[in-house]
Amino acid sequence: MLSRFSSKRASADSLVLRPIVRGIRQWHAPFCLMMAAGLCLSTYAHATDDNTADAASTRQTAKPPKQLEEVEVQGTTNNSALTQTPTQADLNITQPQTVIGLDWISNHVAPTADYANIASIAPGVTNVSPAGPGLGESKQTTLRGFNDNQYNVTYDGIPFGDTNDFSHHTSSYFPAKMIGQIVVDRGPGNASTIGEATFGGTIALSSKDALDSFAFIPTLSMGSYDTRLTNLEIDSGRLDDLNGGKFILMGQYLSTDTAKTNGDTTRKTGYVKYVQPIGSSTELTFVSNYNYINFNNPNLSSLTLQQIAQLGRNFGLDNDPTSLNCACYNYQTKQTDLEYIGVHSQLSDTWSLDNKLYTYAYDNTSHESPYVGTKASKTNIGGYIKINDYRAWGNTLQVAHTDDIGQFRTGGWYEYTNNDRSSVAIDYGRGGAVDVKAGQPLQGSFNAQGVYSGPYKYTMEDQLHTSQLYAEYEWYATDGLSVTPGVKYLQVSRDIEAPINQTTKTPLYYSQTWRKTLGYLTANYLLRDDWSIYATAAQGFLTPNLNEFYVPNPALNNPAPEQTMNYQFGTVYKTDRFNADADLYYINFKNYAFSTTIPGTTDAVYYLARGAYIKGIEGEMTYFVGHGTSVFANGSLQDATFKGSQLDIPNVPNRTAALGVMYENSGFFASLYDKYTGGQKAYNSNFNPDVASSVTSTVATGGYWQAAMSIGYGQNLTNAAIKSYKIRLQMDNLFDAHDLVINSVSGSTGSYYVLPGRSWFLSVSAAL
Repeated sequence: MLSRFSSKRASADSLVLRPIVRGIRQWHAPFCLMMAAGLCLSTYAHATDDNTADAASTRQTAKPPKQLEEVEVQGTTNNSALTQTPTQADLNITQPQTVIGLDWISNHVAPTADYANIASIAPGVTNVSPAGPGLGESKQTTLRGFNDNQYNVTYDGIPFGDTNDFSHHTSSYFPAKMIGQIVVDRGPGNASTIGEATFGGTIALSSKDALDSFAFIPTLSMGSYDTRLTNLEIDSGRLDDLNGGKFILMGQYLSTDTAKTNGDTTRKTGYVKYVQPIGSSTELTFVSNYNYINFNNPNLSSLTLQQIAQLGRNFGLDNDPTSLNCACYNYQTKQTDLEYIGVHSQLSDTWSLDNKLYTYAYDNTSHESPYVGTKASKTNIGGYIKINDYRAWGNTLQVAHTDDIGQFRTGGWYEYTNNDRSSVAIDYGRGGAVDVKAGQPLQGSFNAQGVYSGPYKYTMEDQLHTSQLYAEYEWYATDGLSVTPGVKYLQVSRDIEAPINQTTKTPLYYSQTWRKTLGYLTANYLLRDDWSIYATAAQGFLTPNLNEFYVPNPALNNPAPEQTMNYQFGTVYKTDRFNADADLYYINFKNYAFSTTIPGTTDAVYYLARGAYIKGIEGEMTYFVGHGTSVFANGSLQDATFKGSQLDIPNVPNRTAALGVMYENSGFFASLYDKYTGGQKAYNSNFNPDVASSVTSTVATGGYWQAAMSIGYGQNLTNAAIKSYKIRLQMDNLFDAHDLVINSVSGSTGSYYVLPGRSWFLSVSAAL
């Protein structure tokens, strides 16, 4: 009865087959066309390599991407402000950007970290990790104040995220060891930037590459909260028999109690990346990442001041079977995977192609929301089993033509996602049986008004179809000046088939489609070899949230998607001694969606407020002092207010800052840095962003600093079974600061995220 199938037993054919068939009929043409274009062009490139060797010898091959290989111990010291920096930007950017390199990821963050912990060193990025670094889902991972579901996260250029609201489960996909680089793009980018949420920017993750020579690298880590991490890596090196193909295999196991009481967590991760050259100008790539997580999930994700006083700062769960906070009633398992097959080919002297065919999935089975008093007994404890299971299939394609006067880029992105969601009440006193009275039908029943009564909170299936087509031309106007106009057309469709809709408990069968054309104009001017300026005028787009479909009549919602109009200007300066970048930005945030009630009724509906203005300044710099030492700093100032009420946007820090020093010399490396996150506010949940008087309660928390330190030593060995070894110690919240961050307000009571205290992690690795 508790299987996914049983939640839709009464109408399985109509719930599963009909939307899939309809989706295939509606979307098979653009999807298949994109597949065919990528495969045919790559086949042509392969045939050209085989049949025209003379032409291949003169062909301009594509510029190879930077190899993201983790070197356990640097063989020589080659320090500068360019190599010894946690954050920097490229000279050719057209919007504010921060690049976080592999050296920072592998040597200066906790070995348990997730991408949100790593990205938080960048200006304008904030993150709260109540369970410890990478040991639970990150909270309030904001980018320029945009929440997690308002910007893209990509892996090797593939957007991923929940189908309902595009939020991300930071600990569920890519541990730090599987990440080769992170680029934080603060803005909607060019027309070629894809994703459901170009609205607020992109956190772009890149997979780690294999080493060029064979290696077996075991890494063992231990630390606070009884944390144990084992990572085993095998690099094939370049294989001459396979034309230089190479692969990297990794397996990781994590166990931890976390910073929260009874927050026990285990995670198993597998990763493989295989790169195969074909001929002289084509390369195939296969990547797969799999995670399985089992963890106790606190019933109270954030705490009130009263709860903190009664239960303690680090309270998560207890082991009392009579308590609703017992770990025995609050636990989850998650399985995720992401795979793709990519082809990059230099088709001719002037034409190139990139194509990725991919899939990713998220499968969450959650025991949650316990209560006292079931259908069988007033004293039994019941709860819910929630299923959230989706899989996405998609393809990205870009074709580029380059000549002396510019580069033309065109392509598209298509993705189809199918999501099964259900929640059913169970009775723990009856061994987890479905919570129904004796003789009551397990499926429940509907009354004359169509309202469901029974064990299910909801059961539904939804589909999301997204297609984006773009074209842009990077015109080399003069020496050093490039101007890039672009246009993108997108179409998004949502379909929901819910025999029992969430919150309303009535049937809902509804679909809606949105179409939009967006414009882009960017420019970059190289003033000197080491100094550039850039400017951006670009539109962002946010696909409507599935939560808007849970209201009694979605047709009454305002259908306009949320949008941004971004204006940005910045500069980048880079030398061996000093590198820095800074930018100014102004964002017109249009169509802020919020929930309210229809006058004279209790029915909820989504309306659109006028929006907000967001403006600010950001910057980052690194100065190489000498003798292996560099100092760095970055920061941002931001003002984000609603147009109608002049209220500050809730949960938006007003500033960020980071200060630090790095050292690397003769095998020793170290860093000491402090990150500041500014104060923020939260309001009563039913406020109207256009009406200041609708705010009846405001709770604010001040800014806070969180320091971290890393220190380590490594050495390369010769004529030994061990090629190299490395040992390092990482400490987070070095000064054991005790801070609270406001999450939400209920009535007049604030609920807070509690930042964990000081933590340490010791790691030892060797290359064999």
